[in-house]
Amino acid sequence: MAIAMDLASVTSIWLAALFTIWAYSYTFRDNVWFKFAEHIYVGAAAGNLIVLGIDNVIRYGWLPLTKGSMLYIVVFLLGILLYSRYHGKYFWISRFPLALMVGIGIGLSMRSTVTSEFIAQIQSTVTMKVLGVADPWTAFSNLVFIIITLCVVYFFVFTFPGIHKGNLGIISKIARYSMMAAFGYSFANGFLSRVTMIFGRLDFLKSQWLPLPGAMVALPIVLVLLVYAMLPAEKRPWPKPTKSK
Repeated sequence: MAIAMDLASVTSIWLAALFTIWAYSYTFRDNVWFKFAEHIYVGAAAGNLIVLGIDNVIRYGWLPLTKGSMLYIVVFLLGILLYSRYHGKYFWISRFPLALMVGIGIGLSMRSTVTSEFIAQIQSTVTMKVLGVADPWTAFSNLVFIIITLCVVYFFVFTFPGIHKGNLGIISKIARYSMMAAFGYSFANGFLSRVTMIFGRLDFLKSQWLPLPGAMVALPIVLVLLVYAMLPAEKRPWPKPTKSK
């Protein structure tokens, strides 16, 4: 059993390393190895979603129905009606369960969005203290945050012509510059997260894959095959491109 688990672990590390190299090879140029890794990934993800979907139907639909929850009959009927969209004559029936799903989804998302991104923001802003704070930097940061919040709210609430001109124009400028800084920070944060992901994969290759037996020999072979796959077809010494008649 230990040998089988060790073999499974080694195999998973090898596959993870190869697919990592193939996936990131797209950074330099499109090639068949990247397409192979992409197709395998998409196929595995689709298969996993299908299995999870069937498991969810059985766990949260069929099992409660067999235990006496007759209301789930309506759920199954609505799910079956969704497939009427593939019928040329009765496709309009699928709009009713789809509209119900969209309405419920929008209602749930609006509730969570308003709670987390609106009410929670107001509560956190109102509870900020400027006076009586021991740390001067914290008091200054809270003051700046409150000013920026009020300026941005003013910028979006008072939108009629002329309100952003004259002496009140400074409020709009503060709001625009603050939003530009926030968008720039969001973009930089997303970029750094991607870079961190790359460093994590490089560390995986260095610390887990390369110490394995044969990995140092396989690495140059994999890289040579990648470079060869990136070459245009007319520049490859083998196989020769076939000339169309």
